[in-house]
Amino acid sequence: MKPDRRVDTSRASSARLYDLYVGGKDHYGVDKDAGTRLAEAFDTEGAIQRIGTGARRFHDRAVRCAAEELGMDQFLDIGAGVPKEPNTHEIAQSFRPSSRVVYVDNDPIVLRHAEALLHSSPEGATDYADADLRRPDEVLSIARATLALDRPVALMLCSVLQFVPDDDQVRDVVSRYLAALAPGSCVIFSHVTDDFAPAAWRAVERVYADEGIAANVRPRAVIESFLTSLTLVPPGLVEAHLWHPDTADPDAGHTHLYAGVGLVRG
Repeated sequence: MKPDRRVDTSRASSARLYDLYVGGKDHYGVDKDAGTRLAEAFDTEGAIQRIGTGARRFHDRAVRCAAEELGMDQFLDIGAGVPKEPNTHEIAQSFRPSSRVVYVDNDPIVLRHAEALLHSSPEGATDYADADLRRPDEVLSIARATLALDRPVALMLCSVLQFVPDDDQVRDVVSRYLAALAPGSCVIFSHVTDDFAPAAWRAVERVYADEGIAANVRPRAVIESFLTSLTLVPPGLVEAHLWHPDTADPDAGHTHLYAGVGLVRG
């Protein structure tokens, strides 16, 4: 890992806002203020918390599916965020103790807490890369120290690509990661959508912009265009709470987040 960097508390950060959404404690007053403005963009009370909870529950179910049903024992978790139990390696190693996991993020608050991501099972391994997802060559170079990329890997891109505003750049970045993965790999994917409340999401984007965070909340058709080279596991690309639901209530309202798991074609 690189040396710790100073955490900027003058503006909100996307990682700390997500921590706020899921009821964490690693955020500051500036994040709470931004979170209040984000919540005010929606007519429905608790919408922001529902989005965060939906994203986290999907993460847990999808990792479990990848390890238990798809046989994955290597995970590249890009945009990992502030550690939240159960973390990716804890879920994967509960099914496959030899699982190896590399976490990637470039937010100083995540780097500060990265030690919590490194407590692997004795049989497995974890590592943390302080790197930008928009630099696949750098990320993959670091990942190769822990992961064998000639074997299947579960690439995780959960709730992170909305922070790459340019659609073409997203397609390029995703294609470069996929090109490095062996056949039999999979992608665990989620992305916020404006399909159900476009005016609210324009307001959300303005709040993020005020905090210096570039974001692009996209409609389904654009999100689908990032996944055209994958074979989606049933039920395909659906709202996060509808992907293999267990505790989430499908009638509880929108999670404003499309999610799915796709297989890399050989």
